[in-house]
Amino acid sequence: MVYKMDLLLLLILTFQQIRYNIGSKDVPVHQIESLVGENIFLPCNITTYDGDEPVLVLWYRDDKGTPIYSIDIRAGVSKAPKRWSDDAVFGDRAYFIFDKEPGKLSIQNTQPSDSGTFRCRVDFLKAQTVNSRVRLNVISPPKQVIIRDNDNVERSTVVGPYSEGDIVILKCQVVGGYPVPTISWYRDGVEMPCDVFHSEGGKMIECVISLTSLGRKDLNSRLTCRAVSHPRAPIVEAVVQIDMNFSPLNIRLLGAHQPLSAGRRYDLLCQSAGSRPPAVITWWQNGIRLEKTTETTSSDGNQTTSTLSISLSKADAGKFLSCKAYNHAVPSEPLEDGWKLDIQYVPEAYVRLGTSLDANTLREGSDVYFDCLVIAHPNVFRIEWRHNDQPLFHNISQGIIISNHSLVLQGVTRSTAGNYSCVGFNAEGEGISAPFALNILYSPTCLQNQKKIYGIAKHEDAKIRCVVDANPHEVEFSWTFNNSAESIDVAKNHIIQSGTSSVVTYTPITELDYGTLLCIATNKIGKQRVPCVFHIIAAGRPEKVHNCTLINISVSSLTVTCSDGFNGGLPQHFLMELTDTNTHEMKANITSTNPRFTVSGLTPGALYKLSIFSFNTKGRSDPEILNAAMLRMPEKQLTSEQILYFACLLPEYCLSKRSFKFLNRH
Repeated sequence: MVYKMDLLLLLILTFQQIRYNIGSKDVPVHQIESLVGENIFLPCNITTYDGDEPVLVLWYRDDKGTPIYSIDIRAGVSKAPKRWSDDAVFGDRAYFIFDKEPGKLSIQNTQPSDSGTFRCRVDFLKAQTVNSRVRLNVISPPKQVIIRDNDNVERSTVVGPYSEGDIVILKCQVVGGYPVPTISWYRDGVEMPCDVFHSEGGKMIECVISLTSLGRKDLNSRLTCRAVSHPRAPIVEAVVQIDMNFSPLNIRLLGAHQPLSAGRRYDLLCQSAGSRPPAVITWWQNGIRLEKTTETTSSDGNQTTSTLSISLSKADAGKFLSCKAYNHAVPSEPLEDGWKLDIQYVPEAYVRLGTSLDANTLREGSDVYFDCLVIAHPNVFRIEWRHNDQPLFHNISQGIIISNHSLVLQGVTRSTAGNYSCVGFNAEGEGISAPFALNILYSPTCLQNQKKIYGIAKHEDAKIRCVVDANPHEVEFSWTFNNSAESIDVAKNHIIQSGTSSVVTYTPITELDYGTLLCIATNKIGKQRVPCVFHIIAAGRPEKVHNCTLINISVSSLTVTCSDGFNGGLPQHFLMELTDTNTHEMKANITSTNPRFTVSGLTPGALYKLSIFSFNTKGRSDPEILNAAMLRMPEKQLTSEQILYFACLLPEYCLSKRSFKFLNRH
């Protein structure tokens, strides 16, 4: 029975739809808009006259021939109406409200698929059927906004990096959205023109922009692609920033063109700005790259500072020192700054002998002159000459003439020989030359402080030594003996020579063999003008000492010193005998190689006799006699009674206590 009634209802509805299709064209359409997700109401006219009431409400969508929603109240308003909703359209999202005028179909959480034209048909108990039409437009924002670069790579935050002068093409792709979205590009908030393209099927829209000849001003520019489908719909956008690489704008070598000191270490600075990423700075000297550098970058990354630690020498003068800045990411020529090195250094001095002189033939009496050659930067302000490291001063009376860079030595002697150097002074310091060894040639002379007197016994051999000073040292010796009667040359077989010394073995036989030996040397400069003289005398006892003096006498010790006399021609020694004057007991017997004696452990206050002798193998001399009184020990302080007691031991000095006290007060 139920099946027959539903079939009857379907036939009635189908018939009614046919009637609507014939006559509903004139029914006005009510327009309604909704954002996706909103809750909306589709109106339906259920108004009738009194005593009548709706019994059936049907909702249709243009693209479907059958109802999509129905509410059946034919059982009476007292009973719950029958509601039905097509799950393929609204499902449980739809609910008809008929207790208000007009009636409304409530739709929850609208979806883009809900868009369309809907018809509401109302059947009344008595009145004719009423139709209402409504157009629902569900507004949806774009699903996705994508920015792609020249290589069609999706970019979400940054595009680039680009170089100055590059051309950039970016396209914005918008997917979805109803109505068809409007696409706009903005650069830092300012709208830009773009070319819009629609894909087949209308599912995607593209908007393409072109940025020509990028410059530094474009760095970090914000590019925004904005899509909006309706004023009520949210704006969907994608934003990217332009990243760029820049070559350095400038480079500067700090402190350039300043003179530098040789041998001193410098930290030179080079700065470059404007590079992105930060510049790489390299150092060069005459095309050769230098190492030992360090780099720092400012906090904003705009400026790079490179430090070169370098020590320069005189050889670097005139070389070109430079620093270069470049960016690996940008194909461009590096920037360069530099300067030709001005190196200051201490003077370099050289001593040069006068060009007309031969250093190997200079002899006593010659005039010698030198030039001081100086290489210096800055120029020297003073020249100093030195002889054996001691300064020389202009002194015409001594034959020393200094003029500018020249030194003249007039009438040189052997003492003039030695090392000569010159010193140049400038702002960098002083530079001393290597020494020039001046060699003065001279004929032989007798060396001072030689033994001149030889005491020799008859038939005793003695070796007489003669030493001379000569330059050159190659000398020939000759010896001559003189006495009161004759002069005789000594035979060669009695002469032994070694360098600048010669030894003669001499043996007196008779009294006539005592006299004088003369030693004469000769070198290529000439013959010795004053011979060396040696006196040969008969050996004997030495002379006694003289000028004896007591020194440093104390309570228990003394020192005596004397001058020696002639040694008798033989080596001599000295003897001191010390005896007690009262007991005649010998207290000391001291021998020494020189006439100086010290004795200790003596008795305080004692008196001693000192006998001083000189002696050699021939005997001893007469004594030199001295008397020495030793100092006494300090005496103890006596009381007045003790003084009076000792004084009364001698009657003539005895005084009364009263008289003594009087004297003691005065």
